[in-house]
Amino acid sequence: MCGIFAIFAPPGKRLPDDVAIRLSRATSAIKHRGPDAQGVHVASSLLWAVGHVRLSVIDLAADSNQPFWSACGRYCIVFNGEIYNYLELRSELEREGVRFRTLSDTEVLLQAMVHWGPSCLPRLNGMWSFVFCDQHAGQFTISRDRWGVKPLYTMVHEGLFIVCSEAKGLFAFTGRVPLPDSSTVGLYLKYSVGGECESTWFRGVRRFPKRTYWQFDLRTVEPEVPNHRTYWDYPVDRSIVSAEEATGRLSELLEDAVRVRLRSDMPVGLSLSGGLDSATIAWIAGVKLGRPLSAYTAWHEPLDRSELPMARRVAASLGHRSISVAEAAESDLLAEVAHCVYHLDSGHTSPAIVPYLRLCQRARQNLTVMLEGQGADELLAGYTFFQVFAGADRLLQGQAFNAVRCFASYVQTDGCLLAMRDVCRFISRRAYESQALSWRAGQVLPPDILDAVPTRMHSLTLSTHNLDSALRTSHENGLTNLLQYCDAISMSVNLETRCPFLDYRVVELGFSIRENLLLRQGFGKHVLRTVMDRRLPDELVWDRRKRGFTNSTATKLRSVIAQRGLPAEGRQAAVQLGLIQPTLTSEFVVKRLPDSVLFRLVNVLLWAGLYYTGRWEKPPTMTCEA
Repeated sequence: MCGIFAIFAPPGKRLPDDVAIRLSRATSAIKHRGPDAQGVHVASSLLWAVGHVRLSVIDLAADSNQPFWSACGRYCIVFNGEIYNYLELRSELEREGVRFRTLSDTEVLLQAMVHWGPSCLPRLNGMWSFVFCDQHAGQFTISRDRWGVKPLYTMVHEGLFIVCSEAKGLFAFTGRVPLPDSSTVGLYLKYSVGGECESTWFRGVRRFPKRTYWQFDLRTVEPEVPNHRTYWDYPVDRSIVSAEEATGRLSELLEDAVRVRLRSDMPVGLSLSGGLDSATIAWIAGVKLGRPLSAYTAWHEPLDRSELPMARRVAASLGHRSISVAEAAESDLLAEVAHCVYHLDSGHTSPAIVPYLRLCQRARQNLTVMLEGQGADELLAGYTFFQVFAGADRLLQGQAFNAVRCFASYVQTDGCLLAMRDVCRFISRRAYESQALSWRAGQVLPPDILDAVPTRMHSLTLSTHNLDSALRTSHENGLTNLLQYCDAISMSVNLETRCPFLDYRVVELGFSIRENLLLRQGFGKHVLRTVMDRRLPDELVWDRRKRGFTNSTATKLRSVIAQRGLPAEGRQAAVQLGLIQPTLTSEFVVKRLPDSVLFRLVNVLLWAGLYYTGRWEKPPTMTCEA
């Protein structure tokens, strides 16, 4: 797990003469992603250069540092991520006559690209962003993993094409921060749209598209119009109709997904909430694979309303060591949110970023790798609002009783008012827009921010595939937004996170299972619940409520703003940038805005204060201790 940087000059241009100095600045800006080693290479032709910072996880020897070169000196790679099936791929390559100098997954990836080219990408089981170079041919390949776990930002600056694991690395190279992208910031403030966008909060900075690669020749490259090719897509046919087949295959694949993600030359642990997903991973690791782990749980007062009691019970029953991590004190809260915003290069919609930061800090005292349960809800219909889409499908299929059961289950779990609001916004784009503005947005946001409208959202149609469409939208968009903060925040403290539910084999299986096996008898994730029945406590397995990362961050933030006021420097910068109305006051924010909106607004103000007052080159001070 690392950080990468690369820059390319198109035909007729060369890299600047001070490229080595700038490259060093860029890699230093992302040094937190890789504190163990730092390396750069500038081509003698001044047509390209790469940099790398390393967090050593597999094969700790210096021979595996990057940029990594083939023995013949022709091929080079800078790689951020992990290839979990690298041992299996290595065996295949060895049978084809390839000889290896190291024990790293980096060398396996390089040799896979040398011998198989981009056709190796669908075979990779892992998370990655990388730049591969065939310097004799002058050909380069850039790729990013299927779900966008590993970040990769791009921009064109003075005709040069630049990529980096974090936007701040781009700015360290160019020496300036672009103006904000008002539309993208507006999508965040109005609709909670975040890391799923290819556009970023900075004008001209984009995210390299997930599950794609770009292969180009420096003699003909046009960086303004990259030709991305997709190497993987979701299954189109939900052909598994047998509950026995679905549960049997899910159990088998999840076990193997956990097994390969335990491969590490550094200590591995587990993030354990009080929910089904992380408890499933804990059961597989502890019972099936015999690997007791340290299990970290974030909690808040009152204790009986947090995840900790159930997490402790699960850990004790499975042989894991339970370690609790307390929530932030109010005095630390703004500094911790600012830390997250800095490392995200943006704000985030989820207040869980703060307890997650504290959990990662505490885990890093003992671990370098941590397993997580992200990805199950979006894959297996775990969120309660999926009941609306399932109910619509069954109503259109003439299954009135089952439709009523779905709607009733949603109302019972989340309440009638929320259910009605969701149905309205899923049916009507106008209702969706109205709800997005219902918090007096016109008194907070300038007109160009108010104009932002998302291109893709959940919607109910007259087809009978509403649930399938909702799952796909959630997995492609909402999940990517969550994965963005998991990577950025964990890597800010040099911790690698791994998600077994993101194993591409598990995802392909999930999107091949008939929807009525995923959401059944009022229970989402029914197929996973069936797998874990009698293996975990019944009140965990068969609880309709969505258990997970509960926290009091947004509520506490309101108290902080009431006492201290809005961050003054950030507020001034945001007004000057046209992101908020100049009349916005702390009193209005505290008294009028919902917790979720207040949290997003404070994120924007902290971001503006960090990036547009000359302080972005140094991380904000943070003193919290878990």
